[in-house]
Amino acid sequence: MRCVLARDFTVGKALAWRSSMDENPPYQRQGSVWSLDKQQLFIDSILNGYDVPKIYLHDLRGKHPTKVYTIVDGKQRLTALWGFLTDEFPLAPDFTVIEANLPDVPETARRPMAGERFSQLDPAWKRVFRQTYLAVVLIQNATPDDIEDLFSRLNNGEPLNGAEKRNALGGDLARLIREIAGRPFFVDQLAVPNDRYQHLELAARFLAVEDARRRGERGMPDLRSRALDDFVRENRRLTDDDRADLAARVDAALDRLARVFGPADPLLATQAAAATAYLFVEAVAPQATPDPAAIRRFLESFETARLAELDKPEERQEVALIEFTHLMQHAANDPQSLARRVEILTRRFGRGQPADGRVPSRATG
Repeated sequence: MRCVLARDFTVGKALAWRSSMDENPPYQRQGSVWSLDKQQLFIDSILNGYDVPKIYLHDLRGKHPTKVYTIVDGKQRLTALWGFLTDEFPLAPDFTVIEANLPDVPETARRPMAGERFSQLDPAWKRVFRQTYLAVVLIQNATPDDIEDLFSRLNNGEPLNGAEKRNALGGDLARLIREIAGRPFFVDQLAVPNDRYQHLELAARFLAVEDARRRGERGMPDLRSRALDDFVRENRRLTDDDRADLAARVDAALDRLARVFGPADPLLATQAAAATAYLFVEAVAPQATPDPAAIRRFLESFETARLAELDKPEERQEVALIEFTHLMQHAANDPQSLARRVEILTRRFGRGQPADGRVPSRATG
């Protein structure tokens, strides 16, 4: 891998090449993260001649049929530039031109004013903005793992959350997590939003559950963020058999869940609820193969009872329901919390799940 500083990459070129840029490689965070204020501040910096951080692009010239560059670092900066150039947002209400930083424009050119959009700028200022050089580093002769590692090291915009950091680590398990998060269950039944890779977070948890099961671990797995980080790091390389086994186990569980829950099911509106449902359905699935509709009705009635309990005087509250609520809100991914929630649900469901905290087993197939 080698990094080369581009000599002629201007703001105008960044816009011209936009359709040939891969803006969303697998390791990138999802969605627009910068606020309007932050985008406006970045445009202010460009117009007033301030130095801005480098942008890193993976150079694909001659190696991809339709793309010339992949954005490795600087997506939010480029998005801000494109947004301003296409009149998506105006200059900030407090924008001013700093006299000491005036660019080379004719004295007769009208200066940009607060609240103006790009199309409203004086032609001379438009030209100066388009011709502003960007510090762009081209990454050449790099493998996918090189790029994913570099992204993780370079990202210095909005802090990455746990799912985004794990995704940026790269490797076989990170790729498998992305694949699982694209399954129909996540698109159809799950009501958890995915603006910051929440679906990747849940896919990682489901895979961690199945990994613990296939290794015969006793006790609930640790689904906290640090444990998931270790899980991804330790499995950057998976054999084909291990990968296929993990995927098949999760797919079988997701198929069972899809039969229980409806489209964008409100019972699956949070990560904690979805993880609990995954473990509970797997706990009761091998026991006389209960009707999926009966499981859904039970969970709905349980949720109704749990919420109603919160409105009762403390002396009349059912301890197990209040405990369940507390465990959903505090340390929700702790092994003890997961085990206790599954125990409360299965006992109430009437299937006699033992309270030993073991990972629920299931019948093969």
